[in-house]
Amino acid sequence: MKRLVIFIFLFLFFGFVFYGILNAPGHLKEVEIIVVEKHGNWKKQISQYVVSLIQPGESISSALIEKLSDKLDSFPWVKKEEVSVKGDKLTIKVWETIPTFYLFFNRTYYLIGDNDFVLEKSSRAIRSLPVYYYKGAESPFVTDRGFLKIRKTVKMEIKLANNRIKELTLKGEPPQIILSDNFITLIFRKGRIIVYLGAEGTSWDNYKKFISLAGFLKPGIYDFRFYDMLTRGRK
Repeated sequence: MKRLVIFIFLFLFFGFVFYGILNAPGHLKEVEIIVVEKHGNWKKQISQYVVSLIQPGESISSALIEKLSDKLDSFPWVKKEEVSVKGDKLTIKVWETIPTFYLFFNRTYYLIGDNDFVLEKSSRAIRSLPVYYYKGAESPFVTDRGFLKIRKTVKMEIKLANNRIKELTLKGEPPQIILSDNFITLIFRKGRIIVYLGAEGTSWDNYKKFISLAGFLKPGIYDFRFYDMLTRGRK
């Protein structure tokens, strides 16, 4: 009986010791960042932030991994992440945020992701993505967790303008959309046409009625914000 008790005691003792060795914090020697889904050139930015959080030789604990995971989730460029440890190596897998459109403001193109954060700023835009122009009095961005994010009202205005343009079933090139504080401007460069519309639906209804009656717009400037639909065209 005593032998059985001693055997169980030793079995549990060495089991706990072995478990402690396996789960003891290791010391970081290597960090690898793998981009699983790439949608831009943001690995450098992600790496810089990671390096600022962890240092070689640091103890790898569950608290450190949780802290790193939470920080990665707050990055504009990261849609999804996975952090794992094997020995003294820390592996970070990243799925990047998908870019959706550019917002041109103060002579700069801001690339907006599907999470509404600004992914990067540049002097030019990629042609495959739509570009919207903003000329409001206040900035179209707010700061969230230290990063720029497009205002919800501006995002809603863009979505609403696109939906209304789709309802017009316009032919030819899509117009350039310029957002201002109280009105929206549509510019058709090839047709040499400028259209002013209000934020409310009345002016869009006027525009729709005019197109249904006239069939198309001649080159010129059109303002549908008023009931009499003031127009100024060129022959």
